[in-house]
Amino acid sequence: MPPRQIQICDDDPAAALITQRGLQNLLRDRYIITVASTPNAAWLVCAHGNVDLLIVDPGTGGSSASALVRAVHAFRPKTPILVLTAYDTPGLRARMRDLGVSYYAAKPIDFKDLLPMVTSALRLAPIPDAFPPKLHTCHQH
Repeated sequence: MPPRQIQICDDDPAAALITQRGLQNLLRDRYIITVASTPNAAWLVCAHGNVDLLIVDPGTGGSSASALVRAVHAFRPKTPILVLTAYDTPGLRARMRDLGVSYYAAKPIDFKDLLPMVTSALRLAPIPDAFPPKLHTCHQH
């Protein structure tokens, strides 16, 4: 069985790295978390069928991200998609909802708020020890 994988698609390398490291720290070795800087690169990974969750930031290239969402829904309909965007607008929310995106969050987001969405999308049980009292959460900027 191939390793379980989360694919992040974000054209902002710093934001992608923060999301990747934050989730990897919380999910530990349960998932491999990879990053693609373009929707086309993300699609190449998703097309192989090994992606358990796609996290996409439509960024300023919203039409390419919309095409990615449509393609994943058409060819990998069981792959959940979470939109995590720094460009939150009512129009973007409506467009993503119309495309069938079930999970949507605006950046910056605290990982305490992001993790429940991720575990819900992955159909995982809550991770009780993800935030021990001494751990400080990361904030994206």
